[in-house]
Amino acid sequence: MTKQTYTLGEAAELLSCHKETIRRAIKDGTLRAAKLGRGYRVSRADLEAFWSSMGGGALFEKTELPVVEPEPEPEPAPEKPKKPRGPEQLTLPT
Repeated sequence: MTKQTYTLGEAAELLSCHKETIRRAIKDGTLRAAKLGRGYRVSRADLEAFWSSMGGGALFEKTELPVVEPEPEPEPAPEKPKKPRGPEQLTLPT
């Protein structure tokens, strides 16, 4: 599974810059991020968009997701005969 969100430190390490550089980009609006508690989280897509807008190349290697074939639906279990639940109410003709 590929990581989808990054902390400031992880983003700075990926872009080979200081955490304060990432923080300034978030503050001036050039990099979108979500504030969680005292820290920020940057999505993979937003980090890629920021990096390409700054003139960078491919940040992550493109990995194709494997094609997963749907599993065949299981055959329904045979119905069990229902047990009588007690006397049924009879209606008499009037």
